[in-house]
Amino acid sequence: MTGLIKYYAHMLKMANKYRGHISDQIFYRLKEGKIKSAYNYIWTILFTKEEGAGLADKLFLINPDLAPYPGRIELEVTTKCSLRCEKCEHTYWNEQEEDLSYEKFKHVIGQFPKLKAISLSGIGHGFHNPEYMKMLRYVKSKSIFTQFFDPFLLINEQRAREIVKIGIDKIWMSLDAATEDTYKKVQAGSDFDTVIRNAKKLIEIKKELRSPYPELAFHFIITEKNVHEMPMYIDLVEEITQGTQKLNIVQFTKLIPFKENMHLMPEIPKKIINDTRRKARKYKHFRVDFFNVQGKPPICECTAWTVPFITVDGSIYPCCTLTEGNLRPFFTNVFGNVFQTDFKKVWESKEFKKFIWAMHFGKVPHLCYYPRPCTIFSIEGEKLENVGRVGAIK
Repeated sequence: MTGLIKYYAHMLKMANKYRGHISDQIFYRLKEGKIKSAYNYIWTILFTKEEGAGLADKLFLINPDLAPYPGRIELEVTTKCSLRCEKCEHTYWNEQEEDLSYEKFKHVIGQFPKLKAISLSGIGHGFHNPEYMKMLRYVKSKSIFTQFFDPFLLINEQRAREIVKIGIDKIWMSLDAATEDTYKKVQAGSDFDTVIRNAKKLIEIKKELRSPYPELAFHFIITEKNVHEMPMYIDLVEEITQGTQKLNIVQFTKLIPFKENMHLMPEIPKKIINDTRRKARKYKHFRVDFFNVQGKPPICECTAWTVPFITVDGSIYPCCTLTEGNLRPFFTNVFGNVFQTDFKKVWESKEFKKFIWAMHFGKVPHLCYYPRPCTIFSIEGEKLENVGRVGAIK
């Protein structure tokens, strides 16, 4: 009980710190008459850990059966990407690239009748799918909180203007460097000047249309080639956003390793982290997160399964981590496929219940340690061994 009180007290303190930003987002939606959009924004901020406080997560840890049918999902719309980043599994793939069709996209959304938030993420970049803008318009027509990740190479002025007008809630800019020289090394196939110009143009259009959204957040994957640029990255974010956002969110994520990128695994000096935090405090309106950089919580604290991840072919994963680090060849449909089985049947299945209750009791499902241990939660003490190709936990 003491732990719960401390947790909610901390969340209240954080909410108070960002109250200006949050209230602006809510007020603007209400001013436009977007009542449902405002409601979904509030729900997302309160009840999703990825975007906000995750207030109900502690209850799910007490009893996983308390978790309601998912109100937030992650969906991959393409596996196409023109970049050849040394850190990324896509560079080493043999799989054929694939787009999710608009009709299949609607089919997936239809299986979540009370969907309030969606993240369009995955191994590819959305604008390579010719029907991507159509998909964005569709989810926003339903007032669903919508975010996506993008390197900003293809977000030209025309696309940026439509993104603002249809009300996309948040874009995570995938930007792994603070200087052009380093950018060339870590995001091969892109162009530093172009992506910075495109991001600034989005900010200018927001100012022109007096819109607080999309929120522009920043995602930086730490490797041994860019770790030294973390403090100056804060300056670059401030330059891009031009002081227009009451909250700049920056997430530094440690590289997820696999055989081909192991040589890029960084040592992250404490001084670098401290200098980065100090620089962020200088600007005051920054929230800087260091994801998977320091210690990992025990697997019994995992609630990632409350936000299922669906890949472009319809495969259902309990979390996005299982699709990262070049792991997909080891799994076959995992918990099923939304184009063959309704998601509700999967959610209510004995196999899925067994999976989440195993973690609840501190037992590690095979999915979470083969062929490599979970990168988010600790499974120390468990005997790790290869168990062959694995699908859903049996």
